[in-house]
Amino acid sequence: MLAGEKAAMWVAAGIVVSVGLFTLYLESNTTLKSDSGEQNFAVPGPGLIPKGINPDALPDAQGHGATLLTIYCVQCHDLPTPTMHTAEEWHAVLTRMDGHIQKRRGGMMSRVAMPSKKDWQDLHNYLAEHGQTPLDPSAYDDLDSPEGQAFQAACSRCHAAPDPSQHLASEWPRIVLRMKYNMSDASKDTLDTATTEQIVSYLQKHSRQP
Repeated sequence: MLAGEKAAMWVAAGIVVSVGLFTLYLESNTTLKSDSGEQNFAVPGPGLIPKGINPDALPDAQGHGATLLTIYCVQCHDLPTPTMHTAEEWHAVLTRMDGHIQKRRGGMMSRVAMPSKKDWQDLHNYLAEHGQTPLDPSAYDDLDSPEGQAFQAACSRCHAAPDPSQHLASEWPRIVLRMKYNMSDASKDTLDTATTEQIVSYLQKHSRQP
């Protein structure tokens, strides 16, 4: 065998091994678990993080907070919408993300741009300001209705149930449809047509007036 052919074989073998190791790394680090074994943060992987949104659709899309979100978050997963979580939930999510990054600063994470302390705080502030407004049960007297129960049961499977008055009636069908896609991506049982109509009906009934 010629020296050039032998070198080419070694290069090809190196590529195969590298790809295999990279695949194993991703599979073994798809989810992180706490000491108790409870899953508490999902890193990139199919069905774990909802489909991202267009950067132009972010609240205050040209502002500092939205810019930080598009710079740092998309390094590891799709761009999240701030309304995916409440302010309290975002605090817990960002705390877990920070811990994940700090524990894995070597290897694959060495190529990830690290937010400064100020950037972390600005991200917290942006997501808290534009996060989902949680449902106040005392403000609604029909939560025990079939529509109200369907709404609470479906939404609380992934996050705190939202306040229906934070969106216009015309906005809720699109938001519920996105929720169904996210549930499907997360391998959760999706909503049938009848339940979807119940939820949209309830949300539109109590939606914000234009």
